[in-house]
Amino acid sequence: KARSRPKPQALLQEQPSSVERLGGEVEPSAPSEPHSTLLQGSQLYAVIDAVPVRRWKEFMRVLELREAEIDLVELEVVHIRDQQYEMLKRWCQQTSATLDRVFAALERMELAGCAEVLRQRLLEGP
Repeated sequence: KARSRPKPQALLQEQPSSVERLGGEVEPSAPSEPHSTLLQGSQLYAVIDAVPVRRWKEFMRVLELREAEIDLVELEVVHIRDQQYEMLKRWCQQTSATLDRVFAALERMELAGCAEVLRQRLLEGP
């Protein structure tokens, strides 16, 4: 049976775009360091695209997603890209999923080139 996919932006709460001052004025918030913020919906796909498919499960293990979760997703979800998305989504829900942790995992796996590609994609924006 087909399962509807959650809207990516609904996965994690959006960061507020402005900060209200005491006088009632609204001032744009200073952009926070992008690598330390929680992963946003569109970034999930950038991560999926940056990690080689054959290393994906290893990547999720380095990020410390439980083996049982990985196995469950493989049983429940048919297509590999949907599996990757679901695993990453579950990891995001269980931990403080930051880009720093993603980059650290890629470095530990000796995938610095993939980390660099991901950095470039995220800097370019949508």
